[in-house]
Amino acid sequence: MHDDELAIAVAETTPAMLWMGDENGRCLFLNRALRKFWGVDPEDLGTFDWFATLHPDDVEMLQAPFAQAMQDHAAFTVEARYRRADGTFRIMHIQANPRFDETGRFLGMTGVNTDVTDQRSAEEQSRYLMGELNHRTKNLLTVVQAIARNTARSILPQSFLESFSARLGGLAASNDLLVAQDWSSVHLEDLVMGQLRTIGADEDVRVVVEGAPFLVCPQHDQVIGMALHELATNSLKHGALAHPEGRLRIVWTGSSNANWKLEWDESLPSALVPPERKGFGHVVMVDMVERALDCEVKLEFQPNGVLWSLNVRGPAVGR
Repeated sequence: MHDDELAIAVAETTPAMLWMGDENGRCLFLNRALRKFWGVDPEDLGTFDWFATLHPDDVEMLQAPFAQAMQDHAAFTVEARYRRADGTFRIMHIQANPRFDETGRFLGMTGVNTDVTDQRSAEEQSRYLMGELNHRTKNLLTVVQAIARNTARSILPQSFLESFSARLGGLAASNDLLVAQDWSSVHLEDLVMGQLRTIGADEDVRVVVEGAPFLVCPQHDQVIGMALHELATNSLKHGALAHPEGRLRIVWTGSSNANWKLEWDESLPSALVPPERKGFGHVVMVDMVERALDCEVKLEFQPNGVLWSLNVRGPAVGR
């Protein structure tokens, strides 16, 4: 095989998209990979206008460096969107070098095009995720600071570490669910069971959890999780889960895309003494949830139990 034949064979079989243009920018050669990309018949190269396949918004971006390189007979690199044979636009990274004859006369450009659409999309997604991570980290730190500040105000110093660690554990359980679901909607049952698990009550026979499959959006997951953790901790210390004969029923009704309701209903064998004042627990169980979900929350201390209800007049997941 002669050198020219070998060069053509390499150019035709390589997966890289190779091209050659004349001194006016017209196509002289497109290899098989690039002809397939544009859907060009090798017999039609003389009439093919690669410039017509450019995305209209990228014409000006490509035109200037291309014209300058042709004028200076210099190499150039640029990225632009080109219309593929199937009609979709793909981002192409173009690298080109000038070509000269033995006398030094400029003959045109020879280059390689690389489809970098998926790579650029992945980079954009990575930048978006980094921004989201930064935003969510700041929000999480704000929540942690609020928990620390309000826990310190509401309990004795010697009990701070235990209470603060428990609340962080509840917050971490909600975050674990979000991470497992790629920060998308989480199942309410998983959220409930996750908070019960933090106090070792996820398999307690005194606890009944009922409700159809139901999704909660990430913006509400943390707040509802914190409220459930506070309810669970209080129940373990003073409520139904502190008594062998106590009962706890957690039930939700409604639709993820419409009005819905969540109830935490405790029953005790003896009378329950309500707290003398509203502490940080009330802020978490009622005030924070009302503000975050724009809903109605009730915390009722009944003669033989506690009823906490969350009534939302709207969707649980974003539309």
